[in-house]
Amino acid sequence: MSLMSKDDEIAEVFNKHASMVYRIAFMFLKNTVEAEDATQTVFLKLLKYQDKFENDEHIKAWLIVTAKNTCKDAVKNWWRWLHRDNLKQVEQHGYIQKLSNSDVWEKVMSLNNKYKLPIYLYYYEGYSTLEISDILCLNHATVRTHMRTARKKLKIMLEEEKLNESKRANLFLQ
Repeated sequence: MSLMSKDDEIAEVFNKHASMVYRIAFMFLKNTVEAEDATQTVFLKLLKYQDKFENDEHIKAWLIVTAKNTCKDAVKNWWRWLHRDNLKQVEQHGYIQKLSNSDVWEKVMSLNNKYKLPIYLYYYEGYSTLEISDILCLNHATVRTHMRTARKKLKIMLEEEKLNESKRANLFLQ
């Protein structure tokens, strides 16, 4: 199916996937304005895209890869590091839905890029590790290794936070 021939189809794709593209962009760029720009760039690339998509999953995979690559290009700009927003500001703008456990989301956001995108795609978008390996053009074993490493890092961060909270509680009780 050719998506580029109908404005309604493009609007439908935008309405369905814009928040996902934005979340991916924000994971890489950690800045609301730059994530908005990257999201806009991804959809401009979609407008110019001339090949045909097989189905909605093909479109979604194309958007994920294009968002990742657009953000990698944006990261190369040194000045962007001077202008970062935090997660609370992004939630206030309404681009990221209030997540059921924002502490975990913040921990995911603090991971290295090679870990956070597979975690996001697996837990928040529902892709399997095999699908993630296809989307990101990585070996399936590499994706599983990144996932395992990310889970270990997240577990350590959450345990440290829990330990710090119990220490604060003990100090308060004394």
